[in-house]
Amino acid sequence: MWLATRYMNISNLEPIIERIEVPVQDNTQLLLLTEQLGSSQQQVKFLDATINTLSHQVAKLETDLENTQAEAKKQKGRAASAHTSKGQILEKWAPFVDHPEIDPNWEAENWSFMGNPIDYIVWDYRKDKNLNLEEGMIYIMDVKSAKAQLSTKQRRIRDLVKAGRVEWREIRLD
Repeated sequence: MWLATRYMNISNLEPIIERIEVPVQDNTQLLLLTEQLGSSQQQVKFLDATINTLSHQVAKLETDLENTQAEAKKQKGRAASAHTSKGQILEKWAPFVDHPEIDPNWEAENWSFMGNPIDYIVWDYRKDKNLNLEEGMIYIMDVKSAKAQLSTKQRRIRDLVKAGRVEWREIRLD
């Protein structure tokens, strides 16, 4: 980009040609000055060609960069979609997975899939009423994979549960 800008700046300038008047005393000196002028003209043509070539290369590199960025964006989207799909599959299999945070005594039939915003409620109850009140628990769980984070809604629900703001209600409709 710098080279292209520099070329535009140079190409828009008026040519700066210094007029030099040299008194010529013989033909040898005239031939030497003519050769120097020809050499300078060749250098100018060479530099113009080099600038033109480099400008084309810069334009091609800019196009390649744009294409690469677009492809990277597509690949990132595909990867995110794959992670989401993997997470959805893993959350369905959570009751059957061996994991340190999953109690091996929890029976799969006591997992109720909610889906949204919370994935599961696990009913870890005991058949004996007194033992149930001492040891039983209800777990509200969300299953995440990789670097997935809780949504704002999920964090609010988690905070309410941790603060003990949970209540049982029984509603009878007749």
